[in-house]
Amino acid sequence: MLIAAKPVQRVTEHKLLGVTVNATLKWDDHVNAITSKAAKRLWFLKKLQRAGVDKQDLMYFFLTAIRPVLEYARPAWHISLTKQQTTSLKNIQRRALQTISDNVPREEARRLFELTSLSDRRDVSVANCSGS
Repeated sequence: MLIAAKPVQRVTEHKLLGVTVNATLKWDDHVNAITSKAAKRLWFLKKLQRAGVDKQDLMYFFLTAIRPVLEYARPAWHISLTKQQTTSLKNIQRRALQTISDNVPREEARRLFELTSLSDRRDVSVANCSGS
């Protein structure tokens, strides 16, 4: 393929503004990238928890350093997620909540910290973007 008489390299995936798009227009590569990045931050959350950091401060770390990674540019890719991809994202939040709340069940921890689920947050953002 040529653009302006110059050859264009064909790639299987490309990262554009922090969103990984692959040649099949599936979100596997993007979800894998963000869950990997968030998992690295979970490691640090666990270190903070072991150091005795207060639960509210751990939650603040989650809300400012982990959840934004899981939600970056969500209106672009949320609608096309598979059930497995949604589960991968939920698992990161579940692991963070387990670390913060000392293994309190996820739904109880979400109520305790007044968190909405990631999928509910994505649904609201999509509704807001579409003008509903």
